[in-house]
Amino acid sequence: MSKSTAKGWFTQTLAEFLGTAMCMYVSVGGADAVAEDFGVTNSYLGKSFAFGIGLAVTAWAFFRISGSHFNPAVSFSSLITGHLTAPKFVLYFVAQLLGAMLGVALARGTTPASDTSDTLLQINSIRNGQSLARGFFLEFFLTSILCFVYHMVVHEKNRSTFMSALPYGLTMFSCHLFATRYTNAAINPARAFASSVVARNFTRDHWIYWLGPLFGAILAAALHILFRYFDYDLHNPGIDAENQAQYIRAKAAAAEQLGLSGQQRTTYVNRGPNGPTTTTTTNANNVNNNHINNNINNNNVHH
Repeated sequence: MSKSTAKGWFTQTLAEFLGTAMCMYVSVGGADAVAEDFGVTNSYLGKSFAFGIGLAVTAWAFFRISGSHFNPAVSFSSLITGHLTAPKFVLYFVAQLLGAMLGVALARGTTPASDTSDTLLQINSIRNGQSLARGFFLEFFLTSILCFVYHMVVHEKNRSTFMSALPYGLTMFSCHLFATRYTNAAINPARAFASSVVARNFTRDHWIYWLGPLFGAILAAALHILFRYFDYDLHNPGIDAENQAQYIRAKAAAAEQLGLSGQQRTTYVNRGPNGPTTTTTTNANNVNNNHINNNINNNNVHH
């Protein structure tokens, strides 16, 4: 390994450690504060906001450095899809566990939230009549959704990738809004592990917060690989086009790549500041696409 590569890996691992710590600090601290004011049964919405916003703001800060996984399930899913190497996954995994423990410890250590005698309120555990099997599948499916959203907004590069932290955080908000009542919504093995370590309390159902998310990560990776195999982007081209011309070029390029047989002739009308413009495209297999642009008056526009 070269010196520059080692430096890069150290920087990214440090970012995962600090980012996970910050995320857990503001998220767990915020959730505890809401629970203290409104009570456990009346704070589900507040807890969801705490974790969703906490992830969004910290992920936005570290996205350009490490990709802002902050979650072993997301890293494991990225390993399967080929976006993360095995050695880097191990480094991320260790950094996330250590960062989560630091963040939760700071959140509980700098507030009176840890003074409660009921440690079950501080950790992830099955509650409100939820069965063990249902809890497992709840963590499984919600984590798969979180990982799949991450793949589509981060690994599938597009014009909105720079804002990927926003849908990432909103997905976490949605998952917590659903699962907090039943499993206290881990959706992250590092968070469940850190909360139990700090509270010094591991319940018998702790395993579902590992196996559920990790199996969910496998499902998300499989879905992402499946859509890539079917070249989904070629079947809905131009989705990131800023204007009609870019959209038409993307459509034509996709048609050429797909090798469409026959000819397709499409006419578009683009009403711009300089008057309406008609664009006619002809797509054929092994034939160059012709684009004809004619400025015409409003009275001569045919729909």
